Amino acid sequence: MTHSLESIDLAIRRLPPNRVEFGIGARTNSGDVQKTTQRRPDAVLLVRLQLRVGDKVIVGCSGDRPSFGWLDKRPEKTADEKLSALLDLVEFARTVWLEEGRSFATPFALWQQCYQRILKHARSLNHEDLTASYACALFERATLDAFCKAAEQPFFRWIRSDASGFEPARIHPELAGKSLSEVLAFPPTPRLHIRHTVGLTDPIIASDLDSATRANDGEPETLADYAKRDGLRYFKIKISGSPDHDIARLQRIWHHVLVEVKEPAVTLDGNEAFHDLATFEAFVDRFASEVPGLFDHTLFIEQPLTRALTSDPSTSDALRRIAARKALVIDEADGSLEAFKTAWQMGYSGTSHKNCKGVFKSLLNAMLCDHFEAQSDRTAFLTAEDLSNMPILPLHQDFAVVATLGISHCERNGHHYALGLSHLTPAEKNDIASQYPDLYVQRGDEWFLRIQDGQVRLASLLSQPGLGGTLQPQWESLIPLADWRREIGA
Repeated sequence: MTHSLESIDLAIRRLPPNRVEFGIGARTNSGDVQKTTQRRPDAVLLVRLQLRVGDKVIVGCSGDRPSFGWLDKRPEKTADEKLSALLDLVEFARTVWLEEGRSFATPFALWQQCYQRILKHARSLNHEDLTASYACALFERATLDAFCKAAEQPFFRWIRSDASGFEPARIHPELAGKSLSEVLAFPPTPRLHIRHTVGLTDPIIASDLDSATRANDGEPETLADYAKRDGLRYFKIKISGSPDHDIARLQRIWHHVLVEVKEPAVTLDGNEAFHDLATFEAFVDRFASEVPGLFDHTLFIEQPLTRALTSDPSTSDALRRIAARKALVIDEADGSLEAFKTAWQMGYSGTSHKNCKGVFKSLLNAMLCDHFEAQSDRTAFLTAEDLSNMPILPLHQDFAVVATLGISHCERNGHHYALGLSHLTPAEKNDIASQYPDLYVQRGDEWFLRIQDGQVRLASLLSQPGLGGTLQPQWESLIPLADWRREIGA
């Protein structure tokens, strides 16, 4: 049976300013961290497509923040140039999906064809491979959403059938004979531990708060207050690549907050902050000796090195020494379909799942984890990361995939840098309140992600057909991408 894509629309949802300051990335020579009350761009990019399946036309949707600063950190271009180039690539990807989608047999075959075209075009324009993955993944998820809805099945059930045409050996020949139903032979995770992100400028305790910049909106503003109110056990701590500053901050977090948490579990995120291996190895040595309690409760260190250094074979011996003490994970360096295999061979233990890198890619990486563990005595794993997921579509679709992959904890922090669902319309909030009572809670006049005992409950989301449920944005409240680009000069 052949299928066809009939239309694809792109729209923008504007976001209000963050409720508190946000800081990420390497420190300057003076020791400062760039901080802002608004990460650029102040928008979520949303996709709506129409899929014809037999005599039915089904709407599929997806969305992501166009986080150009994370996708491409090279200093040669300005932020405006990076945003414009990213949106150009997204619009090119839309054209590719419409052309290849005129007639196709399976979603996997369509994705593979589109991905190769988009990657080739992106490389010709000197984009990062990660940017090509982002552009393709927007339309991949909308297509998967439509197919799940056409089958009237939630994603976890639909993807384990043969309906997607998933053939992992077409990408990784060593996976021949393996099936998703075999590797993912478990129910979806009904509850996820929230791994609370601790940004480089986030206040740890009350004395860190600046009275001039306080939000005073009734929500917690310190790590200590969040840990207590939400019952958090899992934490993701940003590090800057400056060992003196990082060790001092880790000591404060451990002694002022985490020692009070029962069975804390921590990950560190370097965001490519270390530009040489010796500095990173020295940091790990100091971390183990100067903050031993926190070191023992740390699960892994994510993307400590630049993506160029990550793939440098000369680092392998040192990486294996470090990895013998603490597991290492790639994130920004996971740009191509081969990246995880290369990193594994060099000593890394895992890679991040992010919907913005591609659902099929994460499924392939999950199967690689199974294959690697069967062939060695090392542990291979996927982590669930994403700084920017916001309700409705980006958050719900990511929860659906994380649960399907069986990951038990995930980075989530849009709920504390933003004021709940303040970016949604009243009608959208009403729909969320009625459809997802286990996932959201009202406090005062606003709705927020419901976190109890450090966890979110996903039963309502996982019971609905589609990739993350049936709820769509109120499309008439959004701005067509072309109009928004003219407005901001991108």
